[in-house]
Amino acid sequence: MTCIADLTRLQIHIKNLIAMRKRQVALSGKDYSKMSRRQCEKNGADLTWLGMDIDKATHEAHAAAVDCGIADPRTSYGSIDYRPSAFHHYNHTPTVPRCRQERST
Repeated sequence: MTCIADLTRLQIHIKNLIAMRKRQVALSGKDYSKMSRRQCEKNGADLTWLGMDIDKATHEAHAAAVDCGIADPRTSYGSIDYRPSAFHHYNHTPTVPRCRQERST
């Protein structure tokens, strides 16, 4: 990728993170005393899933920032387990920056 493509990829990740954080603030600011039990549970579940999405997007943005040369690489890029509910389990492998990818020669 070129430097422009890397910066564009980073920009997209940052825009998505900003939108998710705004949604998180809106959901967190709701008054539970004016909601039914079902609405409270849904809001809490939405916040949990959104937190998982924010964490995944943060890892993707970091990889893009490393590719742009504006962040230092992490020591480990292993898979991450998410359990947003008692019934769901997700294993996410974040994007590895080009400087940490194994070279096949």
